[in-house]
Amino acid sequence: MAITIKDIAELGNVSKGTVSRVINGEPGVGEETRRRILKLIKELDYQPNASARGLAVKRSNNIGVIIPHTGNYSMSSAYWPALLTAVTEKAAANDYNILLSTARSEEDVDSAYRTILRGKRVDGLVIGAEQFGDEQLVELMFKNFPFVMVGKGPDISHYYVDVDNVGGARKMTEHLIKLGHKNIAMLTGPETYPSVRDRVKGFTQAMTEAGLNPEHIYYCPYWTEKAALTCKEIIHNKAGITAIFAAAGDLVGGVLKVFKEEKIRMPDDLALASFDDHPLFECFVPGITAVSQPINLLGEAAVDQLFLLMGGKVPTAKKIIFETEIIVRGSCGANLS
Repeated sequence: MAITIKDIAELGNVSKGTVSRVINGEPGVGEETRRRILKLIKELDYQPNASARGLAVKRSNNIGVIIPHTGNYSMSSAYWPALLTAVTEKAAANDYNILLSTARSEEDVDSAYRTILRGKRVDGLVIGAEQFGDEQLVELMFKNFPFVMVGKGPDISHYYVDVDNVGGARKMTEHLIKLGHKNIAMLTGPETYPSVRDRVKGFTQAMTEAGLNPEHIYYCPYWTEKAALTCKEIIHNKAGITAIFAAAGDLVGGVLKVFKEEKIRMPDDLALASFDDHPLFECFVPGITAVSQPINLLGEAAVDQLFLLMGGKVPTAKKIIFETEIIVRGSCGANLS
């Protein structure tokens, strides 16, 4: 039986936020309410978890990695292969193997979760936070199964590692503004993702503080074809836009495809910046300015946190946030001489 935050909230006659604070051990909940919710969670947790019992007896020496996207997207993206490499190398250094699970479809992320937990095959999980739902997270927390998120979840902030998405987007927007761009379009991922909302927040902050209007924000899936269609919309809306901030590396391909089709020159006709760097970005002429994430550090930190949890220890920090770096190249009009 899978119990959700909503179920507990309804049975306990409290809000989902109250249940979330109880689960996360956060303040703002009365002691009587906290005891009542914890008692309810314990009573609902009546089905034994075979995997958890097995872990107490015998280690598998496997770590599960759940990427909440299809394998086709995951392995062709700019981000996930780099993260998987870092996790794999860190685990191997500790004599652990990696079992990777991806979703059957973007609408069926639960399949990735169910597949990897089946058969007591892993001792802990590293989970990509995008699209991973409350139901899966709450079940893992109820069962006391060790896991660490890469990125923060929308409602539950369990142990996780992430980058400063707000700060990274803000710094890149400020860089564009300093170069003279006043009418900037932000092309970003699905609006439901916390990382996307944070990047939009950073963009909006920088634009507003500069006295500029952050009205040109375009959301689209992380697919080249969709990014290309949205980029054409940006170009053809005749809004006087001089720069496009593609707030994910996986959107850059679609933008470049349209630039080629429309014979748009960087940076003379339109500037382009990316949130996410890629080894090929410096090979373009001009090179693409990018927000660089320390993806290797994210992967290593996630595994370090997970090993502590698997060993029954409590990590000193519930969240680890890494700073980003702006890699300035020629695509935005910066003078590099």
